[in-house]
Amino acid sequence: MDNITLPDAVFWDWDGTLADSYGFLNESHNYTLKALGFPEFEEGEYGKYFGKPRDILYPLIYKEKSEEAKEIFGKYVIENSHKIKTIDGGDMILDFFHSHQVPMGIVSNKKADLIALEVKLLGWGHYFNIIIGAGDTPLGKPSPEPLLLALDKTGFDAKAQDIWYIGDTENDLACANATGCRAVFLSGHADSSALIAQYSPFISVDNFLQLKEILVAI
Repeated sequence: MDNITLPDAVFWDWDGTLADSYGFLNESHNYTLKALGFPEFEEGEYGKYFGKPRDILYPLIYKEKSEEAKEIFGKYVIENSHKIKTIDGGDMILDFFHSHQVPMGIVSNKKADLIALEVKLLGWGHYFNIIIGAGDTPLGKPSPEPLLLALDKTGFDAKAQDIWYIGDTENDLACANATGCRAVFLSGHADSSALIAQYSPFISVDNFLQLKEILVAI
């Protein structure tokens, strides 16, 4: 982590990175599964699906009822978005970058309209210049397409500028590396050591307090 300077821009994953939404998404999928006559997830089962692109996620879970599931799931999420929680320190680290005039955006495998609703409910709208979500590109993460679209729309160039992508999963690390952005990894998961060894992120931290301590030392 030598020669760290404030980046020219920061793009964020959403679920699991800024939004502590695992429990809420698990609940939302269980509601959808039950509505469609499928058994609900067993304890911990949703973990193997968390963060996957929608085009992969829904056929895996809902089989031939994928399109119907998207409608039921989306409606439930919208009606219950007030339940969304944030990752500890999210406000603090967003405010730090914002106060230093670092432009920010969100690049996620979740639909952009759902993210926008949650961002609004959290009062975070002033932090982000762009939100790219599921369906905005033909492929979701780990493909580089969503992050490349965000860069193109905001006028940033990962080859010429210092652009960070902050996330918590392998999809995020792979996406960042494929675009030439610097991967900042919110680790602390069971497979973190293996992912760090495989993808060599620019910075790895367990929480946002650690990241801020690095930033204020610049």
